[in-house]
Amino acid sequence: MVRIAIAVIAGAETTSTLLCRQLTSLLGEYMSFHPFSVNGWTGEAEVDLVIISSHILFIKHSPFVLRKQTDVFIMKRTLSRKGWEQIKDLPAGNRYLVVNDERDSVVETISLLYELGLRHVDLVPCYPGLLENGSVLQAITPGEAQLAPASVEHIIDIGPRVIDIGTIVEILTRFNLVNSKTRRILDRYASEIMTSSQGLQFTMQEMLDTKNLFEETLNMVQDGVVTYDELGRVTFINRTAEEILGEAWDGSRLKVGQLFSRHGIELEWQEGEIRDQLVTIRKQNVILSKMAILGRGNAKERVLIFNIARKIEELELKLRKQLRDKGHTSRFTFEDIVTDAEPMKRIIEKAKKMAKNDLSVLILGENGTGKELFAHSIHDYSHRSPFAFIAVNCSALPENLLESELFGYEEGAFTGARKGGKPGLFEQAHKGTIFLDEIGDISPHLQARLLRVIQQKEILKVGGTRLLPVDVRVIAATNRNLAELVKSGGFREDLYYRLKVLQIEIVPLRERKEDIPRLIRYFLARRGITRKLPPELSVALAAHDWPGNIRELENTVEYIAIMNGEDFSVEDLPFETNSPPAAEVNKVETPLLPLSPLPVECLDIDVGRLLLTTLVEAKADGKPTGRRNLTTLLRAQGVVMTENQIRKWLDRLRDQGWIEVKAGRSGCLVTGEGFRHLTTSSAGELS
Repeated sequence: MVRIAIAVIAGAETTSTLLCRQLTSLLGEYMSFHPFSVNGWTGEAEVDLVIISSHILFIKHSPFVLRKQTDVFIMKRTLSRKGWEQIKDLPAGNRYLVVNDERDSVVETISLLYELGLRHVDLVPCYPGLLENGSVLQAITPGEAQLAPASVEHIIDIGPRVIDIGTIVEILTRFNLVNSKTRRILDRYASEIMTSSQGLQFTMQEMLDTKNLFEETLNMVQDGVVTYDELGRVTFINRTAEEILGEAWDGSRLKVGQLFSRHGIELEWQEGEIRDQLVTIRKQNVILSKMAILGRGNAKERVLIFNIARKIEELELKLRKQLRDKGHTSRFTFEDIVTDAEPMKRIIEKAKKMAKNDLSVLILGENGTGKELFAHSIHDYSHRSPFAFIAVNCSALPENLLESELFGYEEGAFTGARKGGKPGLFEQAHKGTIFLDEIGDISPHLQARLLRVIQQKEILKVGGTRLLPVDVRVIAATNRNLAELVKSGGFREDLYYRLKVLQIEIVPLRERKEDIPRLIRYFLARRGITRKLPPELSVALAAHDWPGNIRELENTVEYIAIMNGEDFSVEDLPFETNSPPAAEVNKVETPLLPLSPLPVECLDIDVGRLLLTTLVEAKADGKPTGRRNLTTLLRAQGVVMTENQIRKWLDRLRDQGWIEVKAGRSGCLVTGEGFRHLTTSSAGELS
């Protein structure tokens, strides 16, 4: 396999080497990183990707010499959590020098500190060649303490800036390396660094009085920014805004109304705020916001912030795809479904076909049959698997709380609502899957709201007025009979048919008892126990009807393992059983049979006893007991019987009440009554 090669370009090779070392520690298993200074880069290196260490470096030295088809993007950097902890609680109003090796680095560092939320102190640039400010006696530096002026009495070294997690996500995404292992790398790394996404609005208030730094910072952000004074005269336009508007700003104070009227937008520039208004500029959908700020000399200025809607959605999807909230991922696949039963295998194949489209799925089945396991598996098998999987138990929350959790709420929607509101689970599951368990228990009001989401693909937050589009696949599950609920008026008919576009019904455990031995072995192995259960215990477990299905079986095995370790017995079962004690099971004798198989008509044996004994031993060993497998088991004992002969004998044993005969390949099960006959009767009584 050809190893991925990535070039990292920084102002100095020492910086680039440090960045490569950080990247190698995270992704060195997948790719190699090669450091270059901006002056040492010739464009001749054969690499798959070029990463520029900063936006300022890219602007000053653009265009870089690149090979054809070589991708390039700009790195984002942040602070380690350890470094941030040193400065986040500094006394408000104090002044600090920010010391770095050059002006551009100082601008980037101050911008980062403001962006992270250090807005309660004054930050003063300091780099070699700048006139020293002897009145500032404290300094902050990202690993450049030796450059601090001699007059500084206290230096806080926050350590070198580290690579932001968004850059790591970008690299993994470009080379299709997002998997469970790299997600764990992202989760671990995210806990060690600060996320530089506090927002432009919070930093702008304190940056306006430092014009040069203000302009440099705003030119680095991805949002378009236009500021103007009380008379509507434009005071600043950043580079992103110039790109969106398609015109360069020459510094002249044109009127902001004129600027936007050229694009057919009548802007109310004087009073009021604008929040997330959708407008069209140069045939692109742009999201526009306007707010008032206090500028120079307490003059009231206003700022417009806007961005291309498509870019916002792409960024949102990337974050949702790579940095999903913990627990909002599918944890199971179809490989985790333990079964030997043909009906279950057919259901799995059916579910795999359903997974490949976006239609709603309704999963029916009794409690404990594994409905959520199927929901996880369907999501994992679908094209939505890279995105969020969110499971909701609809019966676990009261109606008003469930509504706010599913759809979210706006600030002030109700008493106790979080400031700024809260996104709902549908919003968080955008592009992914939401699993609504116990769907039959939701109220008529929520049924109506859910129907709108499925039909219109949009949600309305509690207390909100704007409809938000969402792209979510709905998987619902219930143990209730929805068809009967529809007839009785307890469930909306239109919602029922929207949900059951694709429907599967999971077989209860009592109808696939051939899975019981394998499930027992699976649950025991999970506890590190490999010893087989005694035959009498296996038969007792196989004979039970398991009204709680697999969940009850799992809890029973856990109970036995905890109470007695490997010393299992029928008496330890947490339910009543009609199975005979171990002493009676051990009295079951297998008839003496010839070594070479002979037709049953040629043998003087008790066929009924032979069949019952074979069934008991097969169940204890976890083997299927259908007619076809019984012919194989009997042949191994020296008896040749056709499937038709076996069927007739099984019918006789069933009529006596000694066995239960299941349809298809599910096979047969010796009843408690059959066990008593087997252990107490003499030869000939069963024939």
